[in-house]
Amino acid sequence: MKRLILLLPAAGLIWYLWPGSVGIWNIGNFLGIGLCVFLLLWGGFAPLLKRRAETAGHLKTYRTGARILSGLLTAGFLWAGILTVQMILAANRTPPKSIPAIVLGSQVRGDEPSLDLWARIGAAERYLKENPKAMCVASGGQGEGENRSEAEVIREKLVGRGISADRILLEDRSESTEENIRYSKELLEKHSLGSHAAIVTDEYHQLRASWLAKRQGLTPYAVSAESPRNILSAMYTRELLALTATLAWG
Repeated sequence: MKRLILLLPAAGLIWYLWPGSVGIWNIGNFLGIGLCVFLLLWGGFAPLLKRRAETAGHLKTYRTGARILSGLLTAGFLWAGILTVQMILAANRTPPKSIPAIVLGSQVRGDEPSLDLWARIGAAERYLKENPKAMCVASGGQGEGENRSEAEVIREKLVGRGISADRILLEDRSESTEENIRYSKELLEKHSLGSHAAIVTDEYHQLRASWLAKRQGLTPYAVSAESPRNILSAMYTRELLALTATLAWG
């Protein structure tokens, strides 16, 4: 049983280190690495700490602290589970035929899309080819380390895959998911494209995108890109934090 308890955080540590092999380091995998290391240390040293507490006459204090720690970890994992179920449901909300798509930007490295942006471009391509009358908003500004805006790169790659440039509207001002949605909505209104939108983004990102879209008066549906498995741990955990922050502070 003890080996199993140690095996789980050890496997988790490998999972959270994996994104680093492709240069992905963010608060998501830092938090996951820290948690797994803590659990490994706690699993390995808890018996020793308990014996020392008992010898020093502080066993009651030790047990109280252990219960509090266990409760916090349980609450955290339960909260993550609740959000994960909601993320899965949001990622599977199939859009009606031919409604406009909003492709949310992600990091561009120089002139080339990052792994998750490639996934979103691929999902947008499939949707637009399956719905030849649908328009598309390529959304995303130019950030640090990007030679061009994310929107321009999205449009270029879609055109290179056979999507007519006439079907792609450019939103190149945004610097966050909230701005992606808000500025894209302005384009939909300007071109009389209605208030229904197929949001093209990673599965884990669909829930927060749908919340933000509803705040802007849009009716969102999901065109979900399959997140690259080698970066999923970092991006998923970061999204759990972003969802919690959105609920807490709006």
